[in-house]
Amino acid sequence: MAIQIERHDEEGGLRLEVRGDVDMTTGDRLEQELLRAETEEPATLVLDLSRVEFFDSTGLQILLDADVRAHATDRRLVVVPGTGEAARVLALTQVADRLNVAVIE
Repeated sequence: MAIQIERHDEEGGLRLEVRGDVDMTTGDRLEQELLRAETEEPATLVLDLSRVEFFDSTGLQILLDADVRAHATDRRLVVVPGTGEAARVLALTQVADRLNVAVIE
C-alpha cells in the first residue's frame, strides 16, 4: 500500500498524520515530509502513526533520526503510535521509552 501524509496546523505546532505502509519504498517520502515540517520550526511536531498498516526498520530509523534532530534544536517530537503496527515495533525494539510517545484520541 502507498503512503499518505496529511499535514494539520495546530496551536503551537504541526501534526503529520501518516496512513499506509512505512517501509523502504515509502520511507523517503516520510523523511522528506518530516524535514520540510522541521524547516517551519514548530515548537511541537506530532507524528501520528496510528493509521499505519506496516512499519519496519526503515520507519524506526526515520523516527530515531527525527528525535535526534528535535533534541538538537530544542523542539519537541511527539510520536502517536496508536495500537497497531507502529506500536508493536516500538514495543518489540524497546524504543518507546526513548521517544516522547503519546496517546491522542
